[in-house]
Amino acid sequence: MTDPVARTLLARDGLQIAYSEWGEVADKPLMVFVHATGFCKEVCTPIIEDLYRLRPGFRALAFDQRAHGDSASPEPPFSWWDVGSDIVELVQDASPVIGVGHSAGAAALAMAELLNPGLFGGLVLVEPIVFPPPYGRFPDNPMSDAARRRRDRFASRGAAFDNWRHKPAFAGWEERALWGYVNGGLRLVGEEYVLKCSRESEAETFMAATEHRAWDRLAEISTETMVIAGECSTTHQQPFLEELVGRMPAARYEIVPDSSHMVWMERPGVIAEHAARFI
Repeated sequence: MTDPVARTLLARDGLQIAYSEWGEVADKPLMVFVHATGFCKEVCTPIIEDLYRLRPGFRALAFDQRAHGDSASPEPPFSWWDVGSDIVELVQDASPVIGVGHSAGAAALAMAELLNPGLFGGLVLVEPIVFPPPYGRFPDNPMSDAARRRRDRFASRGAAFDNWRHKPAFAGWEERALWGYVNGGLRLVGEEYVLKCSRESEAETFMAATEHRAWDRLAEISTETMVIAGECSTTHQQPFLEELVGRMPAARYEIVPDSSHMVWMERPGVIAEHAARFI
């Protein structure tokens, strides 16, 4: 597997979107990977590595969502539909395309398919944040409140790794994924390593999670779709999964044992296995 090439996309509104590209063979399937809120494109790398071992004949893109990683930040309020539009611009000239996304990234892939029907030959949506009403922007929701309190600077990358390793939300992560976040999610500012996705940007992104109304349009997604959830998820339990996939004509779901909402980082090999079935 070759090292990724760093590239940028100029979005329709002039924003610089950073992405990494593996492989440049035009006639191979394109896999596009989209991370969750607060993280960065580098947490996709373990899945891409595992997928390459299973099915080496593909090329991959992983990008930083707006206000995350090395991408520029728009002025608030944020809209998840803008991320969906960025995906369309990134992959619209490729065929076939398989989308693989986590949480907000999974929702953005669904929105990209709604914006450009038939864009994807398959979707792997891991714990997609696509929920029924009530819709709206809720500034004081628990996720935004937690983001505003996050520790956002460390003396070294090693200090960040050690700090996160002992936090419950990170405890089950594969080491490759955690180092991906450490190396891709922090930048050196003076003598400290600071989160590239600021606390304010993360909180603003969470505020946009309940206003996009994609739930009402799921029946329009006719491409083959696999929805994946963690067994210990607090948001995507089996009754909800059945309702979610029941709204899409060609969707099914699988629950991954001994994993949480962070299954993307906890079990990258499992995500890779599901993505491999679309190649």
